[in-house]
Amino acid sequence: MESRTEVARYTETMIRELCRLCRKVELDDLAFLLEVAAAEAAKATGRNGSSRDGMHRLHAHSG
Repeated sequence: MESRTEVARYTETMIRELCRLCRKVELDDLAFLLEVAAAEAAKATGRNGSSRDGMHRLHAHSG
C-alpha cells in the first residue's frame, strides 16, 4: 500500500513532466496551474516545492 508521501512524490514527478511539456509548447496558463499543483504535492512530502534542480519557476501569463 502506498503512503501519502509516496503518492505525493510520484504525483509531483508526473506533474513536473507535464509542466515541462506544456512550457515547451507555450501552454503557459496550464503550466502555471501544474506548477502550483506540484508545489502542493511537494509540500505534502515535506519538501519546499522546488524542483530537482533547485529552480522553481512560477510565471504569470495574461491571455
